[in-house]
Amino acid sequence: MIEVSPKLQSLVDTYLGARRSGREPLESGERNIRTNSLHGIFSSTAASMVGPFTAIFAMKIGASQLHVALLTSAPAVVSLLAMIPGARLIDRARERKLLTYRFMLANRVFYLALAVVPFFAPRSQATIFVLLLALMNLPGAISSIAWQTFIARIIPPDKRSRAFAARNRLMNVFGTATTVLTGVFLDRSRFPIGYQIAFLLAFALAAVELAVFNRIEEPKDRGEAPPAAASIETAAGARERLAWRRKIAEALAEILAQRNFVRYTLVSMLFYLAWQTPWPLFSWYLVRVLHANNVWVSVLSLLNTGGALVGYSFWQRTLDRRGNLMTLFISTSPIFLVPVVYSFSQHLWVIAGFEAFTGALFSGVNLALFNTLLEMTPENKKATYIAYYTTAVTVTSIIAPLFGVSLLRFMTFRWAFLFCAAFRLAGSLGFRLMLRDLERERRALPLSPRSPEPDPPRGQPRP
Repeated sequence: MIEVSPKLQSLVDTYLGARRSGREPLESGERNIRTNSLHGIFSSTAASMVGPFTAIFAMKIGASQLHVALLTSAPAVVSLLAMIPGARLIDRARERKLLTYRFMLANRVFYLALAVVPFFAPRSQATIFVLLLALMNLPGAISSIAWQTFIARIIPPDKRSRAFAARNRLMNVFGTATTVLTGVFLDRSRFPIGYQIAFLLAFALAAVELAVFNRIEEPKDRGEAPPAAASIETAAGARERLAWRRKIAEALAEILAQRNFVRYTLVSMLFYLAWQTPWPLFSWYLVRVLHANNVWVSVLSLLNTGGALVGYSFWQRTLDRRGNLMTLFISTSPIFLVPVVYSFSQHLWVIAGFEAFTGALFSGVNLALFNTLLEMTPENKKATYIAYYTTAVTVTSIIAPLFGVSLLRFMTFRWAFLFCAAFRLAGSLGFRLMLRDLERERRALPLSPRSPEPDPPRGQPRP
Protein backbone atom coordinates (compact mmCIF):
# COMPACT_ATOMS: atom_id res chain seq x y z
CA MET A 1 0.00 0.00 0.00
CA ILE A 2 1.22 3.50 -0.87
CA GLU A 3 1.49 5.69 2.20
CA VAL A 4 0.97 9.45 2.14
CA SER A 5 3.61 11.64 3.78
CA PRO A 6 2.53 12.51 7.35
CA LYS A 7 3.85 16.05 6.84
CA LEU A 8 1.66 16.53 3.78
CA GLN A 9 -1.32 15.05 5.60
CA SER A 10 -0.70 17.39 8.53
CA LEU A 11 -0.49 20.37 6.16
CA VAL A 12 -3.86 19.52 4.66
CA ASP A 13 -5.38 19.00 8.11
CA THR A 14 -4.09 22.33 9.34
CA TYR A 15 -5.24 24.17 6.22
CA LEU A 16 -8.75 22.73 6.41
CA GLY A 17 -8.96 23.32 10.15
CA ALA A 18 -9.56 19.61 10.54
CA ARG A 19 -7.49 19.05 13.68
CA ARG A 20 -9.41 18.82 16.91
CA SER A 21 -8.21 19.07 20.42
CA GLY A 22 -6.18 16.15 21.71
CA ARG A 23 -6.57 12.95 19.77
CA GLU A 24 -10.31 13.17 19.23
CA PRO A 25 -11.07 11.44 15.91
CA LEU A 26 -12.68 13.28 13.03
CA GLU A 27 -16.23 12.40 12.09
CA SER A 28 -16.61 10.61 8.78
CA GLY A 29 -17.79 13.63 6.76
CA GLU A 30 -14.86 15.82 7.79
CA ARG A 31 -12.46 12.95 7.20
CA ASN A 32 -13.80 12.55 3.67
CA ILE A 33 -13.44 16.28 2.99
CA ARG A 34 -9.82 16.11 4.13
CA THR A 35 -9.07 13.01 2.06
CA ASN A 36 -10.81 14.48 -0.99
CA SER A 37 -8.55 17.54 -0.76
CA LEU A 38 -5.48 15.30 -0.49
CA HIS A 39 -6.68 13.37 -3.53
CA GLY A 40 -6.99 16.67 -5.40
CA ILE A 41 -3.37 17.55 -4.60
CA PHE A 42 -1.97 14.39 -6.20
CA SER A 43 -4.42 14.56 -9.11
CA SER A 44 -3.35 18.15 -9.80
CA THR A 45 0.38 17.47 -9.54
CA ALA A 46 0.15 14.53 -11.96
CA ALA A 47 -1.92 16.49 -14.48
CA SER A 48 0.34 19.55 -14.13
CA MET A 49 3.33 17.57 -15.39
CA VAL A 50 1.49 16.92 -18.66
CA GLY A 51 -1.43 19.24 -19.41
CA PRO A 52 0.30 22.66 -19.56
CA PHE A 53 2.98 21.37 -21.95
CA THR A 54 0.96 19.34 -24.47
CA ALA A 55 0.72 22.19 -26.99
CA ILE A 56 4.47 22.94 -26.87
CA PHE A 57 5.34 19.24 -27.12
CA ALA A 58 2.97 18.86 -30.08
CA MET A 59 4.56 21.80 -31.90
CA LYS A 60 8.05 20.43 -31.23
CA ILE A 61 7.12 17.15 -32.90
CA GLY A 62 5.70 18.94 -35.95
CA ALA A 63 2.05 19.72 -35.13
CA SER A 64 0.13 22.03 -37.47
CA GLN A 65 -2.55 24.55 -36.48
CA LEU A 66 -5.11 21.82 -37.10
CA HIS A 67 -3.27 19.47 -34.74
CA VAL A 68 -3.27 22.18 -32.05
CA ALA A 69 -7.03 22.66 -32.47
CA LEU A 70 -7.53 18.88 -32.31
CA LEU A 71 -5.77 18.77 -28.94
CA THR A 72 -9.08 20.07 -27.61
CA SER A 73 -11.56 18.88 -30.25
CA ALA A 74 -10.50 15.23 -30.56
CA PRO A 75 -10.80 14.42 -26.82
CA ALA A 76 -14.18 16.17 -26.89
CA VAL A 77 -15.42 13.85 -29.65
CA VAL A 78 -14.46 10.82 -27.57
CA SER A 79 -16.15 12.31 -24.52
CA LEU A 80 -19.31 12.85 -26.53
CA LEU A 81 -19.46 9.17 -27.42
CA ALA A 82 -18.60 7.93 -23.91
CA MET A 83 -20.45 10.05 -21.40
CA ILE A 84 -24.12 9.09 -21.67
CA PRO A 85 -23.51 5.30 -21.82
CA GLY A 86 -20.97 5.73 -19.03
CA ALA A 87 -23.41 7.72 -16.91
CA ARG A 88 -26.10 5.07 -17.24
CA LEU A 89 -23.55 2.52 -16.07
CA ILE A 90 -22.71 4.76 -13.10
CA ASP A 91 -26.38 5.32 -12.17
CA ARG A 92 -26.93 1.57 -12.06
CA ALA A 93 -23.74 0.79 -10.12
CA ARG A 94 -23.97 -0.16 -6.47
CA GLU A 95 -20.23 0.26 -5.85
CA ARG A 96 -19.65 3.68 -7.35
CA LYS A 97 -16.34 4.17 -5.60
CA LEU A 98 -14.88 1.03 -7.18
CA LEU A 99 -16.22 1.97 -10.60
CA THR A 100 -14.75 5.48 -10.31
CA TYR A 101 -11.40 4.03 -9.27
CA ARG A 102 -11.26 1.70 -12.28
CA PHE A 103 -11.98 4.42 -14.81
CA MET A 104 -9.47 6.74 -13.14
CA LEU A 105 -6.82 4.02 -13.41
CA ALA A 106 -7.60 3.40 -17.08
CA ASN A 107 -7.23 7.11 -17.75
CA ARG A 108 -3.92 7.51 -15.89
CA VAL A 109 -2.30 4.56 -17.70
CA PHE A 110 -2.22 6.73 -20.82
CA TYR A 111 0.57 8.81 -19.23
CA LEU A 112 2.78 5.80 -19.94
CA ALA A 113 1.57 5.66 -23.55
CA LEU A 114 2.46 9.33 -24.13
CA ALA A 115 6.05 8.59 -23.16
CA VAL A 116 6.50 6.27 -26.16
CA VAL A 117 5.35 8.77 -28.82
CA PRO A 118 8.94 9.86 -29.73
CA PHE A 119 9.73 6.25 -30.72
CA PHE A 120 7.37 6.44 -33.72
CA ALA A 121 8.27 7.80 -37.15
CA PRO A 122 8.68 11.61 -37.03
CA ARG A 123 5.98 12.24 -39.65
CA SER A 124 3.35 10.41 -37.60
CA GLN A 125 4.27 11.55 -34.08
CA ALA A 126 1.92 14.56 -33.92
CA THR A 127 -1.05 12.52 -35.17
CA ILE A 128 -0.34 9.67 -32.74
CA PHE A 129 0.02 12.14 -29.86
CA VAL A 130 -3.38 13.71 -30.64
CA LEU A 131 -4.94 10.25 -31.00
CA LEU A 132 -3.61 9.10 -27.62
CA LEU A 133 -4.90 12.23 -25.89
CA ALA A 134 -8.29 11.62 -27.49
CA LEU A 135 -8.45 7.96 -26.42
CA MET A 136 -7.26 8.95 -22.94
CA ASN A 137 -10.49 10.89 -22.60
CA LEU A 138 -12.65 7.77 -23.02
CA PRO A 139 -12.08 6.58 -19.43
CA GLY A 140 -11.32 10.16 -18.40
CA ALA A 141 -14.75 11.52 -19.28
CA ILE A 142 -16.53 8.66 -17.50
CA SER A 143 -14.30 8.92 -14.43
CA SER A 144 -15.03 12.66 -14.24
CA ILE A 145 -18.79 12.06 -14.14
CA ALA A 146 -18.33 9.16 -11.72
CA TRP A 147 -16.27 11.33 -9.38
CA GLN A 148 -18.78 14.20 -9.49
CA THR A 149 -21.72 11.96 -8.63
CA PHE A 150 -19.75 10.00 -6.05
CA ILE A 151 -18.46 13.08 -4.24
CA ALA A 152 -21.90 14.75 -4.37
CA ARG A 153 -23.21 11.83 -2.30
CA ILE A 154 -20.27 11.96 0.10
CA ILE A 155 -20.15 15.72 0.83
CA PRO A 156 -23.50 17.25 1.88
CA PRO A 157 -24.75 20.40 0.11
CA ASP A 158 -24.18 22.72 3.08
CA LYS A 159 -20.46 21.82 3.12
CA ARG A 160 -19.72 21.76 -0.61
CA SER A 161 -18.86 25.43 -1.03
CA ARG A 162 -16.20 25.28 1.69
CA ALA A 163 -14.94 21.82 0.73
CA PHE A 164 -14.57 22.48 -3.00
CA ALA A 165 -13.06 25.93 -2.51
CA ALA A 166 -10.45 24.51 -0.13
CA ARG A 167 -9.74 21.59 -2.48
CA ASN A 168 -9.35 23.89 -5.47
CA ARG A 169 -6.98 26.20 -3.61
CA LEU A 170 -4.73 23.31 -2.61
CA MET A 171 -4.85 21.89 -6.12
CA ASN A 172 -3.80 25.25 -7.55
CA VAL A 173 -0.89 25.68 -5.12
CA PHE A 174 0.58 22.22 -5.63
CA GLY A 175 -0.31 22.07 -9.32
CA THR A 176 1.37 25.39 -10.05
CA ALA A 177 4.48 24.49 -8.08
CA THR A 178 4.68 21.29 -10.14
CA THR A 179 4.15 23.21 -13.39
CA VAL A 180 6.96 25.65 -12.58
CA LEU A 181 9.42 22.90 -11.65
CA THR A 182 8.45 20.84 -14.69
CA GLY A 183 8.82 23.82 -17.03
CA VAL A 184 12.34 24.55 -15.78
CA PHE A 185 13.23 20.88 -16.03
CA LEU A 186 11.92 20.55 -19.60
CA ASP A 187 13.82 23.60 -20.86
CA ARG A 188 17.05 22.31 -19.31
CA SER A 189 16.61 18.73 -20.52
CA ARG A 190 17.39 17.23 -23.88
CA PHE A 191 14.35 16.86 -26.12
CA PRO A 192 12.42 14.54 -26.08
CA ILE A 193 13.88 12.74 -23.03
CA GLY A 194 12.74 15.48 -20.64
CA TYR A 195 9.13 15.10 -21.75
CA GLN A 196 9.29 11.32 -21.49
CA ILE A 197 10.56 11.56 -17.92
CA ALA A 198 7.76 14.02 -17.09
CA PHE A 199 5.11 11.64 -18.46
CA LEU A 200 6.52 8.73 -16.44
CA LEU A 201 6.65 10.79 -13.24
CA ALA A 202 3.05 11.86 -13.86
CA PHE A 203 2.01 8.22 -13.85
CA ALA A 204 3.87 7.63 -10.58
CA LEU A 205 2.04 10.55 -8.95
CA ALA A 206 -1.25 9.27 -10.38
CA ALA A 207 -0.64 5.94 -8.63
CA VAL A 208 -0.42 7.81 -5.31
CA GLU A 209 -3.54 9.77 -6.26
CA LEU A 210 -5.51 6.54 -6.70
CA ALA A 211 -4.27 5.18 -3.38
CA VAL A 212 -5.52 8.33 -1.64
CA PHE A 213 -8.87 8.17 -3.43
CA ASN A 214 -9.31 4.64 -2.12
CA ARG A 215 -9.25 6.04 1.43
CA ILE A 216 -12.46 8.04 0.96
CA GLU A 217 -15.18 6.33 2.97
CA GLU A 218 -18.39 5.47 1.17
CA PRO A 219 -21.26 4.99 3.64
CA LYS A 220 -23.09 1.76 3.04
CA ASP A 221 -26.46 3.41 2.75
CA ARG A 222 -25.06 5.76 0.09
CA GLY A 223 -23.12 3.14 -1.79
CA GLU A 224 -26.28 1.38 -2.94
CA ALA A 225 -27.95 2.27 -6.17
CA PRO A 226 -30.68 4.84 -5.58
CA PRO A 227 -34.30 3.64 -5.71
CA ALA A 228 -34.96 5.49 -8.96
CA ALA A 229 -32.04 3.75 -10.65
CA ALA A 230 -33.24 0.39 -9.33
CA SER A 231 -36.72 1.02 -10.73
CA ILE A 232 -35.18 1.88 -14.08
CA GLU A 233 -33.35 -1.45 -14.07
CA THR A 234 -36.58 -3.30 -13.18
CA ALA A 235 -38.38 -1.67 -16.09
CA ALA A 236 -35.47 -2.12 -18.50
CA GLY A 237 -36.90 -5.27 -20.05
CA ALA A 238 -40.22 -3.61 -20.74
CA ARG A 239 -38.58 -0.57 -22.28
CA GLU A 240 -36.46 -2.76 -24.56
CA ARG A 241 -39.64 -4.01 -26.17
CA LEU A 242 -40.68 -0.49 -27.12
CA ALA A 243 -39.87 0.94 -30.51
CA TRP A 244 -36.68 2.99 -30.54
CA ARG A 245 -38.60 6.13 -31.47
CA ARG A 246 -40.77 5.83 -28.41
CA LYS A 247 -37.71 5.36 -26.25
CA ILE A 248 -36.18 8.55 -27.57
CA ALA A 249 -39.47 10.40 -27.10
CA GLU A 250 -39.74 9.24 -23.49
CA ALA A 251 -36.16 10.24 -22.71
CA LEU A 252 -36.63 13.61 -24.37
CA ALA A 253 -39.87 14.25 -22.49
CA GLU A 254 -38.16 13.39 -19.22
CA ILE A 255 -35.33 15.82 -19.94
CA LEU A 256 -37.65 18.62 -21.08
CA ALA A 257 -39.64 18.25 -17.86
CA GLN A 258 -36.54 19.54 -16.04
CA ARG A 259 -36.98 23.12 -17.30
CA ASN A 260 -34.25 24.71 -15.23
CA PHE A 261 -31.80 22.02 -16.26
CA VAL A 262 -32.62 22.50 -19.96
CA ARG A 263 -32.25 26.27 -19.75
CA TYR A 264 -28.97 26.03 -17.87
CA THR A 265 -27.62 23.54 -20.41
CA LEU A 266 -28.50 25.73 -23.41
CA VAL A 267 -27.01 28.84 -21.84
CA SER A 268 -23.89 26.88 -20.85
CA MET A 269 -23.45 25.66 -24.43
CA LEU A 270 -23.34 29.26 -25.63
CA PHE A 271 -20.93 30.20 -22.86
CA TYR A 272 -18.57 27.26 -23.47
CA LEU A 273 -18.56 27.92 -27.21
CA ALA A 274 -17.57 31.54 -26.58
CA TRP A 275 -15.10 30.60 -23.84
CA GLN A 276 -13.23 27.94 -25.80
CA THR A 277 -13.11 29.51 -29.26
CA PRO A 278 -9.84 31.43 -28.63
CA TRP A 279 -8.04 28.58 -26.82
CA PRO A 280 -5.99 27.29 -29.80
CA LEU A 281 -5.30 30.90 -30.80
CA PHE A 282 -3.83 31.58 -27.35
CA SER A 283 -1.50 28.56 -27.60
CA TRP A 284 -0.34 29.33 -31.15
CA TYR A 285 0.13 33.04 -30.45
CA LEU A 286 2.17 32.41 -27.29
CA VAL A 287 4.50 29.82 -28.81
CA ARG A 288 4.79 30.81 -32.48
CA VAL A 289 4.39 34.61 -32.31
CA LEU A 290 5.65 35.57 -28.83
CA HIS A 291 8.07 32.61 -28.64
CA ALA A 292 7.06 31.37 -25.18
CA ASN A 293 9.03 28.39 -23.87
CA ASN A 294 8.18 25.95 -21.07
CA VAL A 295 9.45 28.33 -18.38
CA TRP A 296 7.17 31.09 -19.64
CA VAL A 297 4.23 28.67 -19.57
CA SER A 298 5.16 27.92 -15.96
CA VAL A 299 5.40 31.62 -15.06
CA LEU A 300 1.96 32.29 -16.52
CA SER A 301 0.59 29.35 -14.55
CA LEU A 302 2.21 30.64 -11.35
CA LEU A 303 0.68 34.09 -11.76
CA ASN A 304 -2.68 32.58 -12.63
CA THR A 305 -2.63 30.52 -9.46
CA GLY A 306 -1.66 33.50 -7.35
CA GLY A 307 -4.78 35.27 -8.56
CA ALA A 308 -6.90 32.16 -8.03
CA LEU A 309 -5.78 31.83 -4.40
CA VAL A 310 -6.95 35.36 -3.72
CA GLY A 311 -10.12 34.80 -5.71
CA TYR A 312 -11.35 31.61 -4.06
CA SER A 313 -12.06 33.24 -0.70
CA PHE A 314 -13.96 36.06 -2.38
CA TRP A 315 -15.98 33.77 -4.64
CA GLN A 316 -16.80 31.35 -1.83
CA ARG A 317 -18.34 34.23 0.15
CA THR A 318 -20.11 35.46 -2.98
CA LEU A 319 -21.60 32.02 -3.62
CA ASP A 320 -22.96 31.85 -0.08
CA ARG A 321 -24.32 35.40 -0.23
CA ARG A 322 -25.54 35.78 -3.83
CA GLY A 323 -26.21 32.21 -4.95
CA ASN A 324 -24.74 30.09 -7.71
CA LEU A 325 -26.25 31.60 -10.83
CA MET A 326 -25.66 35.23 -9.91
CA THR A 327 -22.06 34.41 -8.98
CA LEU A 328 -21.69 32.69 -12.34
CA PHE A 329 -22.81 35.84 -14.15
CA ILE A 330 -20.59 38.13 -12.05
CA SER A 331 -17.49 35.96 -12.53
CA THR A 332 -17.96 35.37 -16.27
CA SER A 333 -18.74 38.98 -17.19
CA PRO A 334 -15.11 40.25 -17.28
CA ILE A 335 -13.53 37.26 -19.07
CA PHE A 336 -13.91 39.05 -22.42
CA LEU A 337 -10.90 41.10 -21.34
CA VAL A 338 -8.53 38.14 -21.79
CA PRO A 339 -8.66 38.06 -25.63
CA VAL A 340 -8.67 41.87 -25.64
CA VAL A 341 -5.31 41.87 -23.81
CA TYR A 342 -3.92 39.25 -26.21
CA SER A 343 -5.03 41.32 -29.20
CA PHE A 344 -2.85 44.26 -28.18
CA SER A 345 0.06 42.37 -26.61
CA GLN A 346 3.40 42.29 -28.40
CA HIS A 347 5.38 41.05 -25.38
CA LEU A 348 4.98 38.14 -23.00
CA TRP A 349 5.35 40.36 -19.93
CA VAL A 350 2.11 42.18 -20.87
CA ILE A 351 0.16 38.92 -20.81
CA ALA A 352 1.98 37.86 -17.64
CA GLY A 353 0.95 41.09 -15.91
CA PHE A 354 -2.72 40.34 -16.62
CA GLU A 355 -2.56 36.65 -15.69
CA ALA A 356 -3.18 37.11 -11.94
CA PHE A 357 -6.45 38.91 -12.68
CA THR A 358 -7.40 36.09 -15.04
CA GLY A 359 -6.78 33.50 -12.32
CA ALA A 360 -8.92 35.42 -9.83
CA LEU A 361 -11.80 35.49 -12.32
CA PHE A 362 -11.70 31.86 -13.32
CA SER A 363 -11.54 30.60 -9.76
CA GLY A 364 -15.07 31.98 -9.49
CA VAL A 365 -16.15 30.67 -12.89
CA ASN A 366 -15.07 27.11 -12.11
CA LEU A 367 -16.62 27.06 -8.63
CA ALA A 368 -19.91 28.53 -9.82
CA LEU A 369 -20.19 26.29 -12.90
CA PHE A 370 -19.80 23.14 -10.83
CA ASN A 371 -22.07 24.23 -7.97
CA THR A 372 -24.78 25.42 -10.35
CA LEU A 373 -24.66 22.13 -12.22
CA LEU A 374 -25.20 20.19 -8.99
CA GLU A 375 -28.09 22.51 -8.12
CA MET A 376 -29.83 22.10 -11.49
CA THR A 377 -29.63 18.29 -11.74
CA PRO A 378 -32.26 16.01 -10.14
CA GLU A 379 -30.88 14.16 -7.14
CA ASN A 380 -32.08 10.64 -7.99
CA LYS A 381 -30.49 10.59 -11.48
CA LYS A 382 -27.60 12.96 -11.00
CA ALA A 383 -25.02 10.97 -12.98
CA THR A 384 -27.29 10.70 -16.02
CA TYR A 385 -28.14 14.40 -16.04
CA ILE A 386 -24.54 15.45 -15.47
CA ALA A 387 -23.74 13.30 -18.50
CA TYR A 388 -26.49 14.97 -20.55
CA TYR A 389 -25.07 18.37 -19.58
CA THR A 390 -21.45 17.41 -20.17
CA THR A 391 -22.33 15.86 -23.52
CA ALA A 392 -24.07 19.07 -24.59
CA VAL A 393 -21.17 21.32 -23.66
CA THR A 394 -18.75 18.81 -25.16
CA VAL A 395 -20.36 19.43 -28.54
CA THR A 396 -19.14 23.01 -28.21
CA SER A 397 -15.68 21.72 -27.25
CA ILE A 398 -15.52 19.99 -30.61
CA ILE A 399 -16.68 23.01 -32.61
CA ALA A 400 -15.04 25.89 -30.72
CA PRO A 401 -11.30 25.14 -31.31
CA LEU A 402 -11.86 24.41 -35.01
CA PHE A 403 -13.95 27.56 -35.31
CA GLY A 404 -11.22 29.55 -33.56
CA VAL A 405 -8.49 28.34 -35.92
CA SER A 406 -10.72 29.01 -38.94
CA LEU A 407 -10.96 32.69 -37.95
CA LEU A 408 -7.32 33.12 -38.99
CA ARG A 409 -8.32 32.40 -42.58
CA PHE A 410 -10.37 35.60 -42.69
CA MET A 411 -8.68 37.95 -40.24
CA THR A 412 -5.50 38.69 -38.32
CA PHE A 413 -4.82 37.55 -34.76
CA ARG A 414 -5.89 40.96 -33.44
CA TRP A 415 -9.31 40.93 -35.05
CA ALA A 416 -9.82 37.27 -34.20
CA PHE A 417 -9.17 38.02 -30.52
CA LEU A 418 -11.53 41.03 -30.59
CA PHE A 419 -14.25 38.88 -32.17
CA CYS A 420 -13.77 36.30 -29.41
CA ALA A 421 -14.06 39.06 -26.78
CA ALA A 422 -17.47 40.14 -28.09
CA PHE A 423 -18.55 36.49 -28.28
CA ARG A 424 -17.60 35.95 -24.62
CA LEU A 425 -19.69 38.95 -23.56
CA ALA A 426 -22.72 37.36 -25.24
CA GLY A 427 -22.04 34.05 -23.49
CA SER A 428 -21.92 35.68 -20.07
CA LEU A 429 -25.11 37.65 -20.71
CA GLY A 430 -26.99 34.37 -21.14
CA PHE A 431 -26.58 33.55 -17.42
CA ARG A 432 -28.00 36.95 -16.45
CA LEU A 433 -31.03 36.48 -18.68
CA MET A 434 -31.67 33.04 -17.22
CA LEU A 435 -31.44 34.41 -13.69
CA ARG A 436 -33.89 37.17 -14.57
CA ASP A 437 -36.41 34.63 -15.91
CA LEU A 438 -36.09 32.43 -12.82
CA GLU A 439 -36.66 35.38 -10.52
CA ARG A 440 -39.74 36.44 -12.48
CA GLU A 441 -41.18 32.94 -12.29
CA ARG A 442 -40.52 32.78 -8.58
CA ARG A 443 -42.29 36.09 -7.94
CA ALA A 444 -45.24 35.09 -10.14
CA LEU A 445 -45.79 31.75 -8.42
CA PRO A 446 -48.18 32.05 -5.44
CA LEU A 447 -47.05 30.18 -2.35
CA SER A 448 -49.27 28.62 0.26
CA PRO A 449 -48.46 26.85 3.53
CA ARG A 450 -49.36 23.54 1.90
CA SER A 451 -47.41 24.04 -1.31
CA PRO A 452 -43.67 23.51 -1.33
CA GLU A 453 -41.55 26.47 -2.29
CA PRO A 454 -40.03 26.11 -5.76
CA ASP A 455 -36.30 25.80 -6.08
CA PRO A 456 -35.05 29.38 -5.88
CA PRO A 457 -32.23 30.55 -8.06
CA ARG A 458 -30.51 32.02 -5.03
CA GLY A 459 -30.79 32.52 -1.31
CA GLN A 460 -30.79 28.83 -0.28
CA PRO A 461 -27.94 26.83 1.30
CA ARG A 462 -25.56 26.31 -1.58
CA PRO A 463 -23.95 23.06 -2.68
